[in-house]
Amino acid sequence: MSTTCVMVVGIALVATGCSAGGGGADTTTTPPAIASAPPSPVTGYDGLIELPLSAYGTSERDDHLLYRTNEALVARCMTGLGHRGYPSPRTPRSTTRTKAEREAVRPAGAWGYIGRATAERLGFHVAVPVPAAKAPAGRELKDYNACWKKAGKEIPSLAGTRGWKLAQDLFGRSFQQTAADSRVTAARERWAACMGEAGHPADDPEKLAEGFLNAEKATPREIAVATAAESCTRSSHLAGVYFAVLTGYQRQLVSTHTDVLTGYQRQVRERLDRAEAILSAPPTA
Repeated sequence: MSTTCVMVVGIALVATGCSAGGGGADTTTTPPAIASAPPSPVTGYDGLIELPLSAYGTSERDDHLLYRTNEALVARCMTGLGHRGYPSPRTPRSTTRTKAEREAVRPAGAWGYIGRATAERLGFHVAVPVPAAKAPAGRELKDYNACWKKAGKEIPSLAGTRGWKLAQDLFGRSFQQTAADSRVTAARERWAACMGEAGHPADDPEKLAEGFLNAEKATPREIAVATAAESCTRSSHLAGVYFAVLTGYQRQLVSTHTDVLTGYQRQVRERLDRAEAILSAPPTA
């Protein structure tokens, strides 16, 4: 994914970008019909996880389950190899988010900026740092790597499979098509005009956000620019138009590739069922 694509379809979806395969025109889609004034999603996070293609892959709750299962498998393996003091599996944060937390996950993107409270508090600095864990060394590191590899065989990744590749490719195509859509282009031009009038000239909301991220933390100027971007997103209806158009293209892409996507989702479900069974089974002596 680019910085706009979240296959959040889970944690990875909201936090990563999507590499788009298959550039060029797509003859399977046509510009989708949208309402004259489509509503903006409550947050950028909600807009992304509610996309049609986000149903094909893992949700944030699914990623939470897979993480816990992998941690449990590694811990059991390390204990079996004699590392009695190996830490208990870490439990990641709950997948239940407040509206304020959802707002701060992905407020800024190609859709503009969604969330005034986040803009005024964090500007564009919304990434949450992940605390570094103490790295194993020596024999412990060797055993840890072996246990990690063993855990991966218990719940094989679907990355690289036909369905996974297709979902990635379709996400990329949908973002390309949306960026080129005349209604999104017009909304982005309205946004840019608004930003100029506000004293913060900018042509691309995504590049605008990225331009501030070399600083250690948000400055008063960044807060002012982010707040203006949020205001201009609302007045230009950029987010509403963007997500309506993106949803329309994705629905067409899904309907054209239903068989492969359905098979992929079945693989995902089987993998999750396997994880649940492993996690609920009592450890062997």
